Formats: sequence, C-alpha cells, structure tokens
Amino acid sequence: MEERYYVIGTAGHIDHGKTALVKALCGCDTDRLKEEKERGMSIALGFASLLLPSGKKISIIDTPGHEKFIRSMVSGAMGMDLVLLVVSAKEGVMPQTEEHLAILRLLQIKKVVLVLTMVDLVDSSLLLKREEEVRELYKTFFRHEPEPKIFSISSYTGEGISALKTYLSEEAEKIVGKSSKGVFRMPVDRVFSVAGAGTIVTGTALSGKIQKDKHSGKSGVSEEIREAGDSGESGGAAGVYLLYPEEREVKIRNIQVHGEDVNSAYAGERIALNLQGMEKAACKKGDIIAEKGSLQPSFLLDCRIECISPFFEIKHNQHLELMIGTAHIPCKVIFLVGERIKKGESSFVQLQLQEKTVSVFRERFILRNDAEGETLGGGLVLDPCPRGRHRRGRFPLRFLEALENEGEEALLESFLKKRKRNFSSFTELKKRFSGFPKIQEIIEKEKIRHLASSNAENNTNSVFFTEENRNTFLFTIELNGDFFAILSEEEMLMRKELEDYLRDFHKKNPYKLGEKSVVLHSKLFSSYNKNTYKALLKAWEEKGDFRFGEEFIALSDYKPVKDALYTKIANALVNDMQKGKYSFMKLSDHFWLSEEKKRLSDVVASLENKGTLVKLDGEYYTLRKLFENLKNFSLEKMEKEGEITIDALREEFGISRKNAKLFFKATDRMGITKDRGFESARSVP
Repeated sequence: MEERYYVIGTAGHIDHGKTALVKALCGCDTDRLKEEKERGMSIALGFASLLLPSGKKISIIDTPGHEKFIRSMVSGAMGMDLVLLVVSAKEGVMPQTEEHLAILRLLQIKKVVLVLTMVDLVDSSLLLKREEEVRELYKTFFRHEPEPKIFSISSYTGEGISALKTYLSEEAEKIVGKSSKGVFRMPVDRVFSVAGAGTIVTGTALSGKIQKDKHSGKSGVSEEIREAGDSGESGGAAGVYLLYPEEREVKIRNIQVHGEDVNSAYAGERIALNLQGMEKAACKKGDIIAEKGSLQPSFLLDCRIECISPFFEIKHNQHLELMIGTAHIPCKVIFLVGERIKKGESSFVQLQLQEKTVSVFRERFILRNDAEGETLGGGLVLDPCPRGRHRRGRFPLRFLEALENEGEEALLESFLKKRKRNFSSFTELKKRFSGFPKIQEIIEKEKIRHLASSNAENNTNSVFFTEENRNTFLFTIELNGDFFAILSEEEMLMRKELEDYLRDFHKKNPYKLGEKSVVLHSKLFSSYNKNTYKALLKAWEEKGDFRFGEEFIALSDYKPVKDALYTKIANALVNDMQKGKYSFMKLSDHFWLSEEKKRLSDVVASLENKGTLVKLDGEYYTLRKLFENLKNFSLEKMEKEGEITIDALREEFGISRKNAKLFFKATDRMGITKDRGFESARSVP
C-alpha cells in the first residue's frame, strides 16, 4: 500500500498563540528571524516537525497572523492537509480569524481543528462562550461539514497539549494525504544559501516524488536546512527537473526531509533541496520545481471565481493580486459573462497576469485587493494555459463548463486541442496526467480498443471500425512500441483534406491509380517525420479509409477510367509485346500520338498494377505471361544446377543477350536471383 504524507498548519489572528502552540507541541520555536524575536510576532512562515505518539513524524507550518502578512499565510496554507485554527480564549474571534477561515474554505481545506488557547487566563463560563462562538463561526464557512473538533489548551501550563497530540496521531491514519504517483511539483516558499553548499530551496511537495541526481554526492548541508524536512526512502535514477516558470534545468545535489539526508522525497513532505550550480538570485519564492515537460508557463488562466467579501464586489477589468501556490502576481480579471459578482456569487473569468506562472487543472487560488487590505474571493483553475485572450460574448463558455463538469476527459481534450495535429505518446500522457485516474482509464481503454481493432483486421481481413466504434474522441497510431494519439476531430480534418486532394487528383488524372505517397507526404503531411507518416497511413489502411498500392494512395472506391483512349493504348502495348515476345519492347519504340503520350505512363502503371505488365528496367516492359515462362525455367535450372545462365535462356527461348540481361535485372531487383559478379549467370539469392 502506498504510504502518504501530510502537512498540518496553523491559522488565526495575531497574538492568539499559534507559535507558542507549535513550540508546546514540538519543542521548536518557529520564529527564527531577528525581527520576529524583537517584535514578538511571526512575519514569515515557520517550520517544525512533530513526532506523534504513533511514532509518525509530520511537518507543521506556522503562518503569521498579522493582516500585512496574508501573502505568507496563503503561501503556507496551499500545502496543508489539516489546519489548527487558533483563537485566543481571552479575545475570541478577531478579523484575521474570519479572513483565515474564509481563505481555508476557498482553498477547500476542510479538515479544520479549532484550538482555543490561553485557557488558563479565563474562567469556565467565558471558555464555554468562546467555544460556542468559534463553533458558530466555523459553521458559517463550512455549513455542510460535520461538527468541528474543539480543543482547549494552554501552551504555558501544558493543559490539553497531550490530548491534541493524541488526536493528531489518530487523524494521521485517516487523512488521505497526497499521492506520490503523480508528476513531482513543489512550489518554492524559501530561498537561501549556505556556505559551502550553495543555494537551498524549500517547499511542500504537492504531488509526485523527487530523487537526488545519481551523480551528486553529499553536500554537507546541516542545521540551516534541517527545519524544512520530512522522511523519505531511497529510489532509483533521478529524473530531469526544471525551475518554472523560466524552465531552467536544475540538478539536485542533496535532499533533506526533517533534517535528514535522503535520496528521495514524496508528496506531502516538507522538503529542502540543495541545487547544484544555481545562484540564489536565479530562483525566488513563488517558483515551482517540477518534472520537465509537466507544466506550461502562461500569462493567462481560465477560471471560475467566487466573491466572499461582504463589503466589496469583484468587477470586470479590476486589478487584483493573485495568490496561487506560493506566488503572488498582479492580474486583471476579465469577466467572460456579466460585469461583476458580489458575496456568494461566482462566474467564469480569464485572469490576465503581469508575470507568467504555471498552474494545474483545478488548482485553488485567492484573489485579494491589497489596496483595501481585503480578501475578495478565490476560485479554481479550469484551463491553466488558454490559447489566447478571450473577449466577452465571443468565447464558448460550454468549453469551460465541460472542464468544470466533465472534468478530466475535457482536460485531456483541451490539452490535445492545443497540440493540434502533433501526436502525443501514451507514455507522455500517462506521466503528465498521472494524478488523474479518469484520464489513465481513458488511455488504457483506447490502447485496448486500438489493439482489438488491429487484431480484428489481421484475423478476419475485414474492416473493424464501424461508425459506432469510431466514435471516440481519440485517434491512435502505433509506433516504436508505443501508442500516440491526437483528437479524432483533427484526424477527421486530415482525412477530409486527403480525400479532397485525391478527389481532385483523380479528376485531373483519370488513368492514374492514385497519387504517390511521397508526394502526399511533402504536400499535406510534411510536419510529420517519415515513421509517424507511415504509422498514420497504416492506421488508415487498417480502417479501409483509402486504397493503398506499393507507392500510391487512392480513394477507396476509385477505379481508373477505361475509356476509348485507355483501351487503344492498352491494346497497342499488349499487341506489340505479344508480337515481340522475348524481344522486349521499349515504350518509346512505338509511335504514339500526342494525346496518347500524355496518358501512356498512367496506362502502363494501371496495367502493371493489374499484373498484365512487368517492368524489366527503365522503359522496358513485358507481358506477365512471358516473364513467368522465363522465371519458372530459371528457378528449375537453379534448383538443379545452382545457377541460370544467358546461354541456357538463349537455348530454351531464343532470347538475345541484351534481353536476357534485362530479365536478370528484374529478377535481381525482385530477389529471385543474385548477381554473382558474372554478367552471364545468376544464382539463388
């Protein structure tokens, strides 16, 4: 069974005892900065590890409570699985208590534990009042969730700390946590350098697993990194990781989780990464470390947002601050329908960012008006990399509705739509969408469907693809042991383009069997390499979409025209060759009228395809029957004597030396005979 990790965090108003609670739980003061100690309040995110009674070690993120540091609070909350909402029993609910709870609801962090602190400073009646107060506040934001768990504690006397630890240990077995099976993704929340080690970045892994570069040794990083970690286990070879959104490759010199050097770290863990060969100035809070090719930088995000502010609306063209992952980016809100929303309302919008970022499907974010000091709302990302800027009334909302309601299937379709006719390998798709079970199921079903169709074609020599089972939104080809897909609608457009081209070609060239496949490659499919093009043609051939010859393609129902001119040319060729017998005919030896010359090559190709004529070399052709006589005799001679000679052919058929050599050229090309270096004789290949 996959082991999952999770992170707990604190939230709540300033001076309500969040940092003291963390210290009481783990014995660690998370206020590490000199300014924090001087001012007696948290400014940046604090990190600690908690050893539970069960023996499990988990990470704690302590967030600042002052309204000026909401950005830091949101950055920390993004990776939390369980939150301790801290409220002072002395003061009760305060502005940041409500704002933090609203942010947790927008981020859909539903596992919230209410912690009343400083209970040693209040009497029992006030404590009961505070419990009811925080319970009611919680229900206003999480009205559909079960009754919250409330703990009354004193970090000074230790009252209630043991009970809270026991509860967290029990919850550790229930919380689903984050899966390590997805693509690795870690928003950076701290960047610093250590003498002798270099640049260090820390963050909470949201998905996947990361491994140390197999060529890197120990970095010697110690105490300054140790506050960031969790435990991991050894893994195999490291992958390729990029620092997004700049897409700079990074090498992982060392990994620490909970102060311990590890080879691998997993989703849900607090991780410190020692980056090899990268300056501190090259990365910043808000960047993301993820596997190469897994994310797409964009200045645009298509989303659904909701308003939570009782005082302010969110308006079309309004400039707000986007808080996503650990990044804070100025953006403009473009409503795709309507002009504004007020508290409790939601709408589809496009966020146009001042800086590019990377995001994933259904990622949660916060929108804040920093000038007013107010969190206005938030939402979820539906399309993390739109194709362009949208205009109201001219963008199909049904697409975003499909992403929102149909979910993963629409997401896969959106991804392939942006790639247009570039085939995506199943290996790539499974990796990119490893955290999406529905997409994994679609890919596996399409693979099975493709294999079944190919087997049906091979076993029965009949067309497997009916219109009913063609009705899938993926079109698949097989290449180099993998499967590749584009959208069926793109394949249909390509097929129609080819059909239109061939229809026009057949009209202009009525005697030709079809267009040369190499010509079609250069004219219609030059964006594909030869192997992909061949795989595409093979897929169409299996489905019976077109008729394929050795070097040509035609419409499946096309038959070359056989009018009076065709018949005249064909009869002349056959008559001349019958008369000449083993004195082979050169096409230009016959007198052809101007119109006949224009159509000669097409008629010859048609007769060759039917098997009436056999090409010897250059312009020389003969009738199939005459060629078979020479071939059968040669095979018998080679079986008995090991070779066939010109003299033997001359003695049997009266053929000239020149014509015998023309015959040998054809049989060598066909693999019937082999040139031994003597022009007068051939042997078995």
